[in-house]
Amino acid sequence: MRTILQTTRNVDHVRFNLTLVRHAETHANAEGIIQGLIDTELSTIGYLQCQALGRHLQSHRFTHIYSSDLKRASETARQIRTHNRVSLCDIQYDPLLRERMYGIAQGRTRQWLRELAKENGVPYANFTPPGAESSGQVRERVVSFFRQLTHEILEKYGSKSSETFAKENNYQVLSRSVSSEDLSSSSQSISRSTRKRSLSTGNCQLDLPTTTQSYHSSVDSALDVSSISSDQQSVASSTSIISRNNSFEKYRMFWKGLPRSPYENHFSDLDVLIVSHGAVIRELIKYFVCDLQTDIGKHLDTIQDIAPNTSITRFEVTCATNDELIPTTTLELIDYHQKTHLTNTINDEYNLDVVNKCSL
Repeated sequence: MRTILQTTRNVDHVRFNLTLVRHAETHANAEGIIQGLIDTELSTIGYLQCQALGRHLQSHRFTHIYSSDLKRASETARQIRTHNRVSLCDIQYDPLLRERMYGIAQGRTRQWLRELAKENGVPYANFTPPGAESSGQVRERVVSFFRQLTHEILEKYGSKSSETFAKENNYQVLSRSVSSEDLSSSSQSISRSTRKRSLSTGNCQLDLPTTTQSYHSSVDSALDVSSISSDQQSVASSTSIISRNNSFEKYRMFWKGLPRSPYENHFSDLDVLIVSHGAVIRELIKYFVCDLQTDIGKHLDTIQDIAPNTSITRFEVTCATNDELIPTTTLELIDYHQKTHLTNTINDEYNLDVVNKCSL
């Protein structure tokens, strides 16, 4: 798919790819806790998931990358950007992409919320706990983000700006500053479980590191065999080298057999990546279907479902203004909640596609 330029004088027209990614797994996801605006960090498995996604998309050139400013999304976006070999843009953080605020349900379990909805005589899917955003309010703010995005892309890269677009060697990101609004209203903390989570590897278990303070994590360095220089190897004793290499072999099994991105991507394409949260992605897709009449086929039956961690949903977006300068946006579905990057085709025991108790 390439950018389409119209020659009609009064019609502006542009196409771009839109890639939606939900953040990787957090400790709260694994333990069934509703996060909302609580600023949780990725679990160790979550780090492995977003690194797998980053490797999956390492040759896919994004021209714009946007992320929620909550840690679990921003860290996922950073991992994707760090592993990418061809994207030139920076990550832009936007509070409009934050997860739904769940009010008194934040820090509680999903089962607790179900029981509260039942006590109030409201179906769970339609229930808004006290202090929470409604689904409609979430949709309103993510639609506001999307409309501003399409407006800026059309204004900058549409047919009337084609000469400027053609002269640019590097894509410039859309300027957007993070809101000065802090997260004080959601500064609740979740006590992290002391229970270790590990992936079964047959006769052994990998007790994965739990430090998640920096995106240059210990897991990241351990997974990259090339990070061990020959000088470092010569200093280490033969015993430690053997032990370390065995450890690396265990970690490398996560990446061996993981498929690469199937998406075609040309260097003249506009390709926008958005990393956000389950409720936000769901409401944006509902807007595409209900308001913009986008056909998502068989997936319509599961439109209320939350996207899996690090899943990829892709659309081809066409934006235009007609002779009367009325804006129109149409979308074509390319892929829906795709997560093949989490599936190891060689050894099922190294799969990263875990089922969480809570996705919110």
